[in-house]
Amino acid sequence: MQPYFLPYMGYYQLLGAADLFISYDTAQFMKNGWIERNRYLLDGEPKWFGIALENSSHTLPIRDKRISQNFHYPRMLEKLRHAYRKAPHFHTVMNWLTTLLEQPASSIAELNLRVLRASCALIGLDTPIIAASDLSPGAGLGGQARVLELMTETAATHYLNPAAGAFLYNADAFADAGVQLELLRAELPHYPQHKHEFVGGLSVLDALMFNPPEIVGEWARKGSIEHA
Repeated sequence: MQPYFLPYMGYYQLLGAADLFISYDTAQFMKNGWIERNRYLLDGEPKWFGIALENSSHTLPIRDKRISQNFHYPRMLEKLRHAYRKAPHFHTVMNWLTTLLEQPASSIAELNLRVLRASCALIGLDTPIIAASDLSPGAGLGGQARVLELMTETAATHYLNPAAGAFLYNADAFADAGVQLELLRAELPHYPQHKHEFVGGLSVLDALMFNPPEIVGEWARKGSIEHA
C-alpha cells in the first residue's frame, strides 16, 4: 500500500492480516489523496489536517515528495488540541504524536513510514514493514506488473488488497505468477465520540483519542478475507 498519513482503521486491518507489509513509496504521488493528509473530528464534523509539501511535479514518486520548509507542525497540532481536548486519551496521544513530528523528515514517505511503524507498535501490531525503495528497482514497471515484481522479490505466495480496489488487479495474472490474490473487507468499529453521532472513516488518531491502544489493536485484527 502507498504510505498514507495516519490512515484509517481499514489500513491497519491489512497490516494485522499480513505477514509482511510493503510501503509502496516508489508509486506515483496522488494529489488530494491520503498521502499527506487525513481527517479528524471537530464538533461532530470531519475536517482535514495534514503535512504541507513543497511545490513540485505530481508525477514524482512518493519518496521524492519533500515536506515544505514552511510547514510548522505546531499549527497542525493546535487544531488537534482544540478538537480533542476533552477526549479521554488526549494527553497521551498528543504527547506521542508530538514526539514523532519533532523528529526531522525530508520526505512525506519517510515521515509516514515512521508514524506507521510507531502506531503499529503503540497498538501491538508486529507485522514487519519495509519500504519498496529498499528493494531492487526491477524493470521500471508500474501498476500490477510492479506489484508482481515485488511479490517475486519477497517470495510472496499471497497478495492481500482492500476489496474496494479489486478492479485494479487481474486474479489470473497473479495465479500465473504463483500468487494468490486475496481481498480484505474491512470491519470498521463504532465507538463513542463525545455526544455526537458517530463519524467513521477518520484517521486512526480519532480512534486512539477515544479508546485505549489495546482496544484499537484488537480492531486492527478484524476484517474478512476472501479469494479474488
